[in-house]
Amino acid sequence: MKDKFKFFTDPSYEDEANSYRILCLILLLTVVLAGWGFFLNWGSIPFDFHDWAEVNAPRLAFLKDAVTKGELPLHMPDSSALRGVTDRFMALPDIILSPQVILLRWMPVGMFVLVHTGLLIVFGYWGLLKLKKRFSLSLLSFTWITLLYFFNGHMLSHYAVGHVTWGGAFLLSWFIELVFALIDGERGALWEAKMAFLLFFIFLQGSFHQFVWCVIFLGFLAVSNWKLLPAILRSGIAAVLLSMVRIIPPALQMGAFDDEFLGGYRTPVHIVKAFVRIISPADSLDQAKTGAVLGWWEFDIYTSIAGLLVLILGIIAWLLLRNYVLGFPALICPVAVMSLFSVRSVYILMRLLHIPLFSGERVSSRFLLLPVLFVLVAGTAALQQWLKNKRIKKAANTVMAILLIPVLAELWLHLNTWKVTEAFKAFPYTPTDLSIKIVANHPDQPYTTGLLAGAAVSLISAVFVVIRAWREADREE
Repeated sequence: MKDKFKFFTDPSYEDEANSYRILCLILLLTVVLAGWGFFLNWGSIPFDFHDWAEVNAPRLAFLKDAVTKGELPLHMPDSSALRGVTDRFMALPDIILSPQVILLRWMPVGMFVLVHTGLLIVFGYWGLLKLKKRFSLSLLSFTWITLLYFFNGHMLSHYAVGHVTWGGAFLLSWFIELVFALIDGERGALWEAKMAFLLFFIFLQGSFHQFVWCVIFLGFLAVSNWKLLPAILRSGIAAVLLSMVRIIPPALQMGAFDDEFLGGYRTPVHIVKAFVRIISPADSLDQAKTGAVLGWWEFDIYTSIAGLLVLILGIIAWLLLRNYVLGFPALICPVAVMSLFSVRSVYILMRLLHIPLFSGERVSSRFLLLPVLFVLVAGTAALQQWLKNKRIKKAANTVMAILLIPVLAELWLHLNTWKVTEAFKAFPYTPTDLSIKIVANHPDQPYTTGLLAGAAVSLISAVFVVIRAWREADREE
């Protein structure tokens, strides 16, 4: 009976205990979905505060009206939910236009947010399972990755204040998987198609920022690994062309957006605090407690002390192993640069290029999430490999298994502190009438022409990318 539980710490035993493995994986996904369901108050979200009221609830109510009436969501009644820039709905890059918006036809906005988030979590979990298989991760290692991936402070605090467009970040597991596949030797039209469509799909979630992070990450991966440049360049061009239906309308409003740079983490101590300290929504704007002018949700990346320790040990193991399959040294440049961009005003160097896609990043502390997720996966896999033949393996696994209990408790404390009903109490009441957010389309030739042109480029590009990948698959067969 004792050996039966080795399946949790040793992946070579998983086949012998397949039913236990499946049960653990289902249980873990259930914990994640239940945690987020509780966090979102099971869809009964109080929308009358911060960006829920000012931005995303009105936008979703408008989409609900559009899909219910069967009309195109072209113009809102006014510009209040579009940052005061325009009434052209699709002129904002961070709006949700993914296929699942059709569900708004049958459910209220709050329930849609819950279901939409749940779907993205399931898809993101599937990506983590691909990474589990790639690196032969034990269930113990996989549990650590899953908990810190889905319950880190960055995701929870951003969602709490109404950034539902952050849902695309759940899909970053697939981005990480494709990057490791590229490093491991996967090339060609099929990989390029997968990456391009993934980035486009992330963009459709309203996750414009995450789209930009991925593009920048790939750029520095290519610059530091010239052999990967052709595949990355082609996939990047394809992703941009596929996204033209979402890029051209915002381009028409060029110059109308507020692009004042607001900076990132002030000091290394500030970064450490972001990983280990819980600052409540009520204190999130208190500079004396946060050490910053911006709200704490722009810095929060809480993992607990034990979670940060695992990340640090993982980095050490990754550097010691120097394993190319685990991304060493290919990932050093993009991870280091993205981390550096999150500090103070370093990212201004990129903004000097005056590329509109990059100028939209005003809060550079947000960049830290992507390198942290890469380090979480690569580092945990490296730590597992490093311990494999060490005498301390059994003791280390026991400690890591025991530590899951306090980590779960601390992550729960953070989640409970930032759940939407608690965040609602901490911000000024901002009444919003979702019933008046109805389709108000009107003649607008430049806008509709831009949309049609973008849609045409996206469609033609999609056909070209699919045919190219299909032909490659046929040749390989």
